Amino acid sequence: HQIRIQASGGLSDADIEKMVKDAESHAAEDKKRRETVEAKNQAESLVHSTEKSLKDYGDKVSETDRTAISDAIAALKSAAEATEPDAEDIKA
Repeated sequence: HQIRIQASGGLSDADIEKMVKDAESHAAEDKKRRETVEAKNQAESLVHSTEKSLKDYGDKVSETDRTAISDAIAALKSAAEATEPDAEDIKA
């Protein structure tokens, strides 16, 4: 006796082709989303390290520079925390 296993269901060639086309059509959107997430992560890291440096060495910098740095940190946080952040906005 020979046992034969055969798939009774599964994806047809048309189903597979449709899935490939869907993936290709969303590739640009996925790339943009990935870039935005990476920019947001870099922004959060930069904010953290800059805040730490400002705390540790702020007394060695003029009040004008401290204010400028604090304003830049606030702008970066705002861009990164936007409801629909854009990688280019965060990088700016």
